[in-house]
Amino acid sequence: MIQKLALKSADSSGGSLVVVLDFLRRIDEVESFVKTKMIMMQVHVDAVDKKIESEVGGLRRELSDKIEENAGEVNHRFEKLDSKSEMLEKKLGELEAVEFFSKEDLEKIFGDLMNVKGADNGDMKASLDDIIMTTRDMLLKESQRLV
Repeated sequence: MIQKLALKSADSSGGSLVVVLDFLRRIDEVESFVKTKMIMMQVHVDAVDKKIESEVGGLRRELSDKIEENAGEVNHRFEKLDSKSEMLEKKLGELEAVEFFSKEDLEKIFGDLMNVKGADNGDMKASLDDIIMTTRDMLLKESQRLV
């Protein structure tokens, strides 16, 4: 396109052919210079691209090694947690199997303790001896009932 414009301008201005040829030579030199620089830039871009790929590959390997290293530790911790969970489930099953006092039983025991303390001394505070004696009597009654 530049060549066509140069030829048209040379023909219309009546300039010499030598000037036009010199101008075309310079254009060719610039084009070859640009091509050379583009090739050099492409070589540099390819080198940088390979270096980036190499670094990224190294980082991927390093990261996957760390993940694999930590995976073993995480699995070990999960196994420990699983064994503790199984142990807790077993203990909970044992705890559920044990018969505790019902609310009514506890209210009856509390009422018995209140009756003992009220009959003995009339104040609201039961002595430790009163509680021990009442508890002993309840245990004896319960053991006789079971036998």
